[in-house]
Amino acid sequence: MTGFREGRQRDFKYAYELYYDKIYTFAYNLISNETEAQDITTDTFVKLWRLRENFGSLGNIKAFLYITCRNACLDFLRHLKVERKTHGKIRYSQKIEELIPSEMMDAEVFIKLARLIEQLPGKCRKIFELIYYNNLSTSEVAQEMGITNQNVLNQKARAIHILRTGLMQKSF
Repeated sequence: MTGFREGRQRDFKYAYELYYDKIYTFAYNLISNETEAQDITTDTFVKLWRLRENFGSLGNIKAFLYITCRNACLDFLRHLKVERKTHGKIRYSQKIEELIPSEMMDAEVFIKLARLIEQLPGKCRKIFELIYYNNLSTSEVAQEMGITNQNVLNQKARAIHILRTGLMQKSF
């Protein structure tokens, strides 16, 4: 231990070879990330080297390595959790941002459509509303209004043409 504390590489190498695989396996089992487990293990041994003067036995070194490795793994997992949460929020806000123009466009279309329906000629509007708002069939509308089925179909076609033409104009 004296040589280890004094910084003899041979003595440090002994501790490194004795514990490296165990510490790496410990880290990998905690975080399931090979590259990060290697980095954490390496950083753990760098810390051991820096603090080598403080150790009196292999037992102390072993405890230090496991505790330091565990703490680094927990830090990594906490960071990963925050990162995932942040990425999730970013993805959610991107989805929202992607939907906003579409939803704004839909709202504008519905507003324009409602205005156009209000502007339809009286009989034409009433037939359109009975068919599309009240879900009445052509014959039910004809019977209610006292007109022929063909007249209902003509007025419905007229309403659709007027609405389609109005929606095609770029006055949103």
